[in-house]
Amino acid sequence: MKLNVCPTEERILRYHASDKIFHGVNAITWFILLITGAIVYFSNAPDATKSGLMFAHIVVGLIFTINIISYLLMAPERFAVTMKNLLEWDLNSILWFRNLGGYPRRFFHIPFGPVEVPPQGRYNGGQKMSYLLFFFFIFTLCITGWLLWVCAPLIGKGVFKPMFYFHVWGGVIITVLVVCAHIPLALLSWSHVTGLWRFGSGTISVEAAQHHTPLWFERDVVRVDIKEPKNQS
Repeated sequence: MKLNVCPTEERILRYHASDKIFHGVNAITWFILLITGAIVYFSNAPDATKSGLMFAHIVVGLIFTINIISYLLMAPERFAVTMKNLLEWDLNSILWFRNLGGYPRRFFHIPFGPVEVPPQGRYNGGQKMSYLLFFFFIFTLCITGWLLWVCAPLIGKGVFKPMFYFHVWGGVIITVLVVCAHIPLALLSWSHVTGLWRFGSGTISVEAAQHHTPLWFERDVVRVDIKEPKNQS
């Protein structure tokens, strides 16, 4: 798939509207679900408070679910493109783990692995692994949540308890990964952050695309300002 870049503005389309909406709604509802669920399960709040928070948890869970289904039904091509990029593993994707993208050396001055980072595509090796994990938990926590609420009377204790603990601790573990790794590393490229979260076009700078994802820029981006040569008389 070829993407357009306008060299006069040095911007390139990175995030389509459907990607931005899905990501934004997913992120906001995820943390609301985490907070409400954690208070209900871990705190000693009054029963009335827990009951109200559980109701909010279910309502926000419905929004979370609708967001997922809407993305799959209304923008299946975007989901397909994302999964295609996440599932395409080449040698450079694997070699990214030799020095973890150079981040230990860059930020903690730890001489871990080679100095050079292999050029990456749309997603680097670490992003591919973590994003696949994110998608897995997005779907499984959604499914287990509804099963625990709607089908609780039909589920025996042997299934209910492990499903419940998976739902609780799976959400906690993946949130720790998001907060400790995904968000800090995402902030290293402010062009990507603003492109994903601002209103309007989800563009990033050409410089950021060439620096962070050189193989993607080279392979999937095409300039559209080609002009016909002037007739010489």
